[in-house]
Amino acid sequence: MTNYADEKKIRKNSLQQTIDTSDFTEVTLLIYSLEIITKVGRYFPIIFLSLASLNVLLATNDFLENSIEFGILNSIFAAVGFISLIQMHQKNKISSFDSSYNKTNSKFFLDIRN
Repeated sequence: MTNYADEKKIRKNSLQQTIDTSDFTEVTLLIYSLEIITKVGRYFPIIFLSLASLNVLLATNDFLENSIEFGILNSIFAAVGFISLIQMHQKNKISSFDSSYNKTNSKFFLDIRN
């Protein structure tokens, strides 16, 4: 009977070791994927501009070939691309966190509560 208990301990320990290594590999994969996302994320405005410009070219080509449906579809895609590009540009213009402004506001709200 003690042999079964020893085998259960061995199986349990080996299972814990495989879980630890799989967790480690999952964390490293997550870190690598986040690094790739941040590197690609720097170029989002350029990517959006190029795709929106490509859709404008495709829309003009479709309109010239009398394919109105695809021309409208590519025009919509181009408009959405340019709108998202403008929104990204406006979001970058917003100033960073101003602590002095928030301190005065928090004092003002605290005075009202008291």
